[in-house]
Amino acid sequence: MNQAQILYRYINSHTEVFSCLFKHEYYLNGVCNELEIIPTAATSALIKNYQLIFKPFSGGFALAANTARDYSSAVFKDSFTLNFEFRFLNPFFYSYTALNFDPEARYFLEDNFTSSVLFSPEMQTAAPELDNPGLSGILNVKHNPNYPILPIHASVEDSFIARSKVVYIKPREVKLIYICYTNDPNLDYFEGLTIGMEGVFKEMISFSAPEQIQTASGLHAVKFTSESFLSMKASWRGVFKLERRNQLGSYLKSLPNPSPKTIKYDITTKTYISENYVKL
Repeated sequence: MNQAQILYRYINSHTEVFSCLFKHEYYLNGVCNELEIIPTAATSALIKNYQLIFKPFSGGFALAANTARDYSSAVFKDSFTLNFEFRFLNPFFYSYTALNFDPEARYFLEDNFTSSVLFSPEMQTAAPELDNPGLSGILNVKHNPNYPILPIHASVEDSFIARSKVVYIKPREVKLIYICYTNDPNLDYFEGLTIGMEGVFKEMISFSAPEQIQTASGLHAVKFTSESFLSMKASWRGVFKLERRNQLGSYLKSLPNPSPKTIKYDITTKTYISENYVKL
């Protein structure tokens, strides 16, 4: 028997009983693909005991049950819990995600037999069992007769409905700040500077009047602050431009789009900002 036939028989002897997907509006395809999920040691033992298969995929995982096994016995109706550890792999994940800015924070996602859940800061926990290096949190999944993971009915095809869950994650809302600086002592150099926008930004955001300031190093600068918040994205279909067209002459410079590396918490305004320094 060749390998293809073995694989065919293996796949067709199992049916999906549960799946979970982490969705994040930051990513272009809406799927949080910078994620690792693995069962805990205790859960791995249960998966093996019940002849389940754990199958990770981009942004989530699935569980499949052995269709050759009879799960209709009363013993399989006993409730049990499966716990899955998850880790966000991008070091800037908490910069662009609406959670605690501290990457050491841990989260516990309770199942509650719902098909979807919003991942929120309220899920943060200080439970000692989650105090593991690199761990972002634990997803809790339950089995009981009313909401089974195991196909406890005699006929899987006729009676069992696979469970699924979607974990929705919101991107961080930030104000955009450009600090345009120069070592030229002539303050007239800043007169008439404006920020132009193309693409999606044209209808999405506007800036308040520029403010002349000094940087921490003593350089003259002009500060532009957005009047509204911007929802962080991995990629932007738009650009910002610093422009000037007056008696001082024409000036045009492309500005960097907001990125996770530029995000910080502004104590003064008690908001998150994307702070970008631009040399004129």
